[in-house]
Amino acid sequence: MNINGSTEGLKSSVIEALESIYDLEVPQDKLWTKELIKTITKISGDINKEIAVYIDRKGRIIDVIIGDFRTVDLTEVEGRRSKTRLSGVRCIHTHPGASGMLSAADISSLKLLRLDMIAAVGLKEQMPEYIYVAVPSQAEVGDVEIFGPYTADKEDFGVLIEYINEADEFLKEHTENLKNTDERAILVGIKTQETRNIQGVSEAEISMIELKELAQTAGAVVVSSIIQNREGRDSAFFIGKGKVEELKLLVQTTEADMVIFDEEISPSQQRNLEEALGIKVLDRTGLILDIFAQRARSKEGKLQVELAQLEYNLPRLQGLGSVLSRLGGGIGTRGPGETKLETDRRHIRRRISYLKAQLKEIKKQRGILRVERKRNRVPVVSLVGYTNSGKSTLLNALCGSNVYAENQLFATLDTTTRKLVLDDNNTILVTDTVGFIRKLPHQLLDAFKSTLEEVLYADFLVIVADSSDPYFEDHIRIVDNILDELGAGQKPSVIALNKIDRLDDPESVRFNTERPVIEISAKTGFGLDKLKKYLNQQLCEVRSKYKLSIPFSDGWVLSWLYENGKVISVEYDENASIAEAELTSEAARRVEKYIINKS
Repeated sequence: MNINGSTEGLKSSVIEALESIYDLEVPQDKLWTKELIKTITKISGDINKEIAVYIDRKGRIIDVIIGDFRTVDLTEVEGRRSKTRLSGVRCIHTHPGASGMLSAADISSLKLLRLDMIAAVGLKEQMPEYIYVAVPSQAEVGDVEIFGPYTADKEDFGVLIEYINEADEFLKEHTENLKNTDERAILVGIKTQETRNIQGVSEAEISMIELKELAQTAGAVVVSSIIQNREGRDSAFFIGKGKVEELKLLVQTTEADMVIFDEEISPSQQRNLEEALGIKVLDRTGLILDIFAQRARSKEGKLQVELAQLEYNLPRLQGLGSVLSRLGGGIGTRGPGETKLETDRRHIRRRISYLKAQLKEIKKQRGILRVERKRNRVPVVSLVGYTNSGKSTLLNALCGSNVYAENQLFATLDTTTRKLVLDDNNTILVTDTVGFIRKLPHQLLDAFKSTLEEVLYADFLVIVADSSDPYFEDHIRIVDNILDELGAGQKPSVIALNKIDRLDDPESVRFNTERPVIEISAKTGFGLDKLKKYLNQQLCEVRSKYKLSIPFSDGWVLSWLYENGKVISVEYDENASIAEAELTSEAARRVEKYIINKS
């Protein structure tokens, strides 16, 4: 029989004593015997480590595990029955040097493994003291009842056994209460000497606040979060091995389904952590990709998300299939590509090539639209900014549209363009874009290039910032960095300080910048006229309407008009093309000899 857990350094005599536990039996009308309790407490006291013994309903010892209060591994017992029933397994374990009061980790193990019961034996001077027992509630799914204290020589277990049987039947009848789709997540961050401080607060803490919002957006319930201070990142586990052990206990205590890291971790780190923790491990990139998979609506958006997911998961394919089957999917495994993750690499690469070809075709179609806009001389403004800064709400307020806009991260994934009529009947196009965020995954930037090219080809940028966010200046810095990465950092721009209506003192948001700043509220309409007037001044030169007669021999003039003006109509007589066009005064001087009249 195997002895599981932390057996390193134990004498052969101790191993033999532990193996002898398998020879003991517990009568079916009892939950333990005096002999079993004396045996495990003596060994536990001698080595000062916890010992956990698993017993089936026939009284057979099916597993013996050794550890200490930090490393004892109450592993998932094999051969469990349906999730609608208790496992049929009881656990008795020791608390060396402590009382028999059950810990939070003990209770969570009872729930997580659906044990019939868990009992803790307190040790005093290496002798068994009091025993406390926890069993599932027979009145409320997820609750437990605690009984005790008992002694090792307890003989009558009738009431406890009857309670366990009733709890089993109750669970069978109330399985619908177990259908909880929300995954429970622990968040993990790291702070190193390189971590910046923003307004006196560590960027690691700010980033963790964002990670919590991201996790909640994906549908997770955040049950705990930790930040480790380290000189650098561990190559095997990202965090230190001691912190991994602490995290393992926290997973057990909080009944977490997944652990989410605030930075991108390598495929090997992810595998090592999942093996050590026994639950799904995800990083910030995988989490953001999952949110995008939930939010993509258009064909282009779905193609982009699938491409990003496949490129992210390709180096993680080793063992991923077994992980998915063991951990049950959920956050981090959704989206258009999830059914393909367990196929071979060759198929994944073929799919990636296909998606890139599809996106290339969409890019070509966008190019045709841009040529048409340029021909008609319609200026384009792109709304860019941090996620949830109010870009979609601003688009709706400016253009009278009804684009989806909610107070949530990444509400917009698909690029939307709407027409805006300014003063003097000037028309511009306003484009809403996907929001940026701290540590934006490079896979997304690559996959969304066809969408983000709208920013590259825009004539002007409106950088929307949430003035009610205490870190909005840092958000603008991050947006600027991403724009530089895209090659759009030098475009003319204005900063629109949105959500000004949320502030008691708008003066408090003033900051030093060389760029023009306009305070607005997309919700109330405050400052929008000022913004539109500014855009009109920057983008719309004064144009006049001209009538031109262009000889057929000078056909280049007509194409030039399309490139440099707005052609309203073209008619033909015997000798020339008669065109009506809107031109700036400078453009009119270039074709002065063809002008018949000005209106």
